[in-house]
Amino acid sequence: MVYRPWSTASLMCVLLLLDQGTKIWVRATIPLHRTTGFIPYLIDLTHVENPGVSFSFLGDLADAIRVPLLVTVSLAAALLLGWYWLRHRRAMHSFMDLAFIFILPGAVGNLIDRALYGRVTDFLHFRFGSTSFFVNNLADIFISMGVVAYALGILLSRRSHPESEEA
Repeated sequence: MVYRPWSTASLMCVLLLLDQGTKIWVRATIPLHRTTGFIPYLIDLTHVENPGVSFSFLGDLADAIRVPLLVTVSLAAALLLGWYWLRHRRAMHSFMDLAFIFILPGAVGNLIDRALYGRVTDFLHFRFGSTSFFVNNLADIFISMGVVAYALGILLSRRSHPESEEA
Protein backbone atom coordinates (compact mmCIF):
# COMPACT_ATOMS: atom_id res chain seq x y z
CA MET A 1 0.00 0.00 0.00
CA VAL A 2 1.33 3.42 -0.89
CA TYR A 3 2.00 5.46 2.21
CA ARG A 4 -0.18 8.58 2.20
CA PRO A 5 -0.23 9.86 5.78
CA TRP A 6 -2.86 12.56 5.23
CA SER A 7 -5.34 10.34 3.41
CA THR A 8 -4.84 7.57 5.97
CA ALA A 9 -5.31 9.97 8.89
CA SER A 10 -8.35 11.48 7.17
CA LEU A 11 -9.97 8.08 6.67
CA MET A 12 -9.30 7.15 10.29
CA CYS A 13 -10.84 10.44 11.46
CA VAL A 14 -13.90 9.90 9.27
CA LEU A 15 -14.40 6.40 10.72
CA LEU A 16 -14.01 7.72 14.27
CA LEU A 17 -16.46 10.55 13.58
CA LEU A 18 -18.98 8.10 12.07
CA ASP A 19 -18.75 5.94 15.17
CA GLN A 20 -19.07 8.82 17.62
CA GLY A 21 -21.76 10.57 15.58
CA THR A 22 -23.97 7.49 15.44
CA LYS A 23 -23.55 6.92 19.17
CA ILE A 24 -24.46 10.54 19.94
CA TRP A 25 -27.51 10.22 17.68
CA VAL A 26 -28.60 6.97 19.37
CA ARG A 27 -28.20 8.40 22.89
CA ALA A 28 -30.21 11.49 21.87
CA THR A 29 -33.03 9.84 19.90
CA ILE A 30 -33.55 6.21 20.94
CA PRO A 31 -34.64 5.54 24.51
CA LEU A 32 -32.56 3.00 26.43
CA HIS A 33 -33.62 -0.60 25.63
CA ARG A 34 -36.03 0.57 22.90
CA THR A 35 -35.99 -1.54 19.72
CA THR A 36 -36.86 -0.13 16.31
CA GLY A 37 -36.88 -2.13 13.08
CA PHE A 38 -34.15 -1.21 10.64
CA ILE A 39 -33.61 -4.07 8.17
CA PRO A 40 -36.46 -6.53 8.71
CA TYR A 41 -35.41 -9.91 10.12
CA LEU A 42 -31.71 -8.93 10.11
CA ILE A 43 -30.91 -5.72 12.00
CA ASP A 44 -32.85 -3.71 14.56
CA LEU A 45 -31.81 -0.49 16.24
CA THR A 46 -31.72 -1.27 19.96
CA HIS A 47 -30.14 1.22 22.36
CA VAL A 48 -28.14 -0.59 25.04
CA GLU A 49 -25.27 0.56 27.21
CA ASN A 50 -22.57 -2.08 27.71
CA PRO A 51 -20.58 -1.48 30.89
CA GLY A 52 -18.11 -4.28 30.09
CA VAL A 53 -16.35 -5.55 27.02
CA SER A 54 -17.60 -8.13 24.51
CA PHE A 55 -20.81 -9.82 25.67
CA SER A 56 -20.75 -7.59 28.81
CA PHE A 57 -17.71 -9.43 30.23
CA LEU A 58 -16.54 -7.60 33.38
CA GLY A 59 -19.72 -5.52 33.36
CA ASP A 60 -20.62 -6.61 36.89
CA LEU A 61 -17.53 -5.07 38.47
CA ALA A 62 -18.01 -1.93 40.56
CA ASP A 63 -17.64 1.29 38.53
CA ALA A 64 -14.68 2.37 40.67
CA ILE A 65 -12.76 -0.72 39.52
CA ARG A 66 -14.25 -1.42 36.08
CA VAL A 67 -14.00 2.03 34.49
CA PRO A 68 -10.32 2.75 35.30
CA LEU A 69 -9.38 -0.85 34.43
CA LEU A 70 -11.12 -0.86 31.04
CA VAL A 71 -9.99 2.67 30.15
CA THR A 72 -6.38 1.81 31.02
CA VAL A 73 -6.42 -1.50 29.13
CA SER A 74 -8.18 0.09 26.13
CA LEU A 75 -5.73 3.00 26.05
CA ALA A 76 -2.72 0.68 26.33
CA ALA A 77 -4.08 -1.57 23.57
CA ALA A 78 -4.75 1.37 21.24
CA LEU A 79 -1.30 2.85 21.86
CA LEU A 80 0.48 -0.48 21.37
CA LEU A 81 -1.47 -1.26 18.21
CA GLY A 82 -0.73 2.21 16.86
CA TRP A 83 2.95 1.92 17.67
CA TYR A 84 3.19 -1.54 16.06
CA TRP A 85 1.35 -0.37 12.95
CA LEU A 86 3.45 2.77 12.47
CA ARG A 87 6.66 0.83 12.98
CA HIS A 88 5.85 -2.07 10.64
CA ARG A 89 3.32 -0.72 8.14
CA ARG A 90 5.74 -0.28 5.25
CA ALA A 91 6.53 -4.02 5.31
CA MET A 92 2.90 -5.11 5.72
CA HIS A 93 0.67 -6.55 3.05
CA SER A 94 -1.86 -3.90 2.01
CA PHE A 95 -4.71 -5.80 3.71
CA MET A 96 -2.77 -5.87 6.98
CA ASP A 97 -2.18 -2.13 6.69
CA LEU A 98 -5.88 -1.59 5.96
CA ALA A 99 -6.71 -3.66 9.05
CA PHE A 100 -5.12 -1.08 11.33
CA ILE A 101 -6.92 1.75 9.51
CA PHE A 102 -10.17 0.11 10.70
CA ILE A 103 -9.07 -1.30 14.07
CA LEU A 104 -7.55 1.87 15.52
CA PRO A 105 -10.60 4.17 15.07
CA GLY A 106 -12.79 1.36 16.41
CA ALA A 107 -10.62 0.94 19.48
CA VAL A 108 -10.44 4.70 20.07
CA GLY A 109 -14.21 5.07 19.55
CA ASN A 110 -14.99 2.57 22.29
CA LEU A 111 -12.23 4.03 24.48
CA ILE A 112 -13.89 7.46 24.23
CA ASP A 113 -17.21 5.97 25.39
CA ARG A 114 -15.56 4.18 28.32
CA ALA A 115 -13.65 7.29 29.39
CA LEU A 116 -16.58 9.72 29.08
CA TYR A 117 -19.56 7.57 30.08
CA GLY A 118 -18.12 4.50 31.83
CA ARG A 119 -19.86 2.27 29.26
CA VAL A 120 -20.10 1.77 25.51
CA THR A 121 -23.22 2.64 23.53
CA ASP A 122 -24.34 -0.25 21.31
CA PHE A 123 -27.29 -0.12 18.93
CA LEU A 124 -26.99 -2.46 15.92
CA HIS A 125 -28.93 -5.55 17.02
CA PHE A 126 -28.08 -8.40 14.66
CA ARG A 127 -30.54 -11.23 14.33
CA PHE A 128 -31.80 -13.77 11.86
CA GLY A 129 -35.56 -14.03 12.00
CA SER A 130 -36.44 -14.52 15.64
CA THR A 131 -32.89 -15.56 16.63
CA SER A 132 -30.98 -12.75 18.34
CA PHE A 133 -27.20 -12.67 18.07
CA PHE A 134 -25.62 -9.54 19.54
CA VAL A 135 -25.81 -5.77 19.72
CA ASN A 136 -22.81 -3.84 18.36
CA ASN A 137 -21.83 -0.35 17.29
CA LEU A 138 -19.81 0.91 14.34
CA ALA A 139 -16.55 0.73 16.32
CA ASP A 140 -17.13 -2.99 16.92
CA ILE A 141 -17.84 -3.49 13.22
CA PHE A 142 -14.68 -1.59 12.25
CA ILE A 143 -12.63 -3.77 14.61
CA SER A 144 -14.20 -6.95 13.19
CA MET A 145 -13.55 -5.79 9.62
CA GLY A 146 -9.96 -5.02 10.60
CA VAL A 147 -9.44 -8.47 12.08
CA VAL A 148 -10.74 -10.07 8.89
CA ALA A 149 -8.52 -7.82 6.75
CA TYR A 150 -5.49 -8.67 8.91
CA ALA A 151 -6.13 -12.41 8.62
CA LEU A 152 -6.59 -12.06 4.88
CA GLY A 153 -3.36 -10.07 4.67
CA ILE A 154 -1.48 -12.80 6.52
CA LEU A 155 -2.84 -15.46 4.17
CA LEU A 156 -2.05 -13.43 1.06
CA SER A 157 1.44 -12.46 2.21
CA ARG A 158 2.25 -16.11 2.94
CA ARG A 159 0.93 -17.10 -0.47
CA SER A 160 3.04 -14.49 -2.28
CA HIS A 161 6.18 -15.11 -0.14
CA PRO A 162 6.15 -18.78 0.86
CA GLU A 163 8.78 -19.73 3.39
CA SER A 164 11.09 -22.54 2.38
CA GLU A 165 10.29 -25.95 3.77
CA GLU A 166 13.93 -26.45 4.85
CA ALA A 167 14.05 -23.44 7.18
